[in-house]
Amino acid sequence: MDKAESRDLLAYAVSVRRKLHASPELSGEEYGTSAFIRGELERMGYTPRAVHTGLIADTGKSGDILALRADIDALPIAENTGLPFAAKCGRMHACGHDGHTAMLLAAAKYFSAHPPARRLRFIFQFGEEGEGGAEKMIGGGALDGVSEIYAFHLCPELEKGKFATNDGTLFAGVMEFDTEVRGKSSHCASPEEGADAIAAAAHIIAEAKRLAERKGNALMHTGKITGGYARNVVADRAILECSFRYTQKSRLAEVREELAALLRETDEKYGTRSEIKIKSVYPPLVNDARCAAKMAELTGAGYIGGRYTAEDFAFYAEKVPACMCWLGIRDEKHTSPLHSDTFDFDESVMEKGIETFVKLAESGS
Repeated sequence: MDKAESRDLLAYAVSVRRKLHASPELSGEEYGTSAFIRGELERMGYTPRAVHTGLIADTGKSGDILALRADIDALPIAENTGLPFAAKCGRMHACGHDGHTAMLLAAAKYFSAHPPARRLRFIFQFGEEGEGGAEKMIGGGALDGVSEIYAFHLCPELEKGKFATNDGTLFAGVMEFDTEVRGKSSHCASPEEGADAIAAAAHIIAEAKRLAERKGNALMHTGKITGGYARNVVADRAILECSFRYTQKSRLAEVREELAALLRETDEKYGTRSEIKIKSVYPPLVNDARCAAKMAELTGAGYIGGRYTAEDFAFYAEKVPACMCWLGIRDEKHTSPLHSDTFDFDESVMEKGIETFVKLAESGS
């Protein structure tokens, strides 16, 4: 790719990014976004197929497929950037998915003019922000025939234009669950006549955190507690909304067993009845060592430690060799974190992402 073509692709990506940024849609509701992407792909000569609001487009010769993925959904955040193309609908591309999608569409545009030597797949995934869209894309055939898959994520903690990845766990797995504790109501002056669901819940919170974190590389957090009616009444019900984050897949099964034992012990001690209701489970995102080495060779990416946030690209990485890489966007003007109402980035950084998507696609298997 020569410099002139690279600049043209960047200009295209900027126009796409601004179009998407002004019209953000939430997970599972990306109908306008999907229609726009489909129109762009069809103009390039692709024949995309839909998986819900996600899209898959292939090109190139037969054989094993190298896949490139971008996420397309936005967040329920009211934008406060002051940009001329800012969203005004109470939703916002505050996690960079507009940039991810723009870079991948630009790469698709490049390969529409330069047929690749190998088979490529462009995956525009819906529902990364809580819908588990990756699993549904896989169920819809996104990984059929795929031998390796790559993705970028914009990173406001990393210097603009720099790349970073690793050859192990880049994102934690997460189990989101509720713990429901049922007791028996009584006046607080006669606690022996009741079974205190809040006291039992407090015991569960403290012990669950201790159990989950004692081996390291894991976090247990209770973010919301609901229970009780009045200060002088023993509560007959409490609900804990919890998140367990882990870097080793084996810890999930261990902690589930430990939590079950903790609830049995708590119920015996407090006279309550408790149960766990699993809401969602994401595995850790573990980069393949060979894919990470390729990414590092092409980008000069340094290796960094993982973080306790989750990313559903992990579902792809469970099935085929994969690598996600951070693309830095931090400069003096752009310092807001992901999921902030002031999140923005210097659009020129997308040129590096586009070029790297192209290099990955042109690399050997």
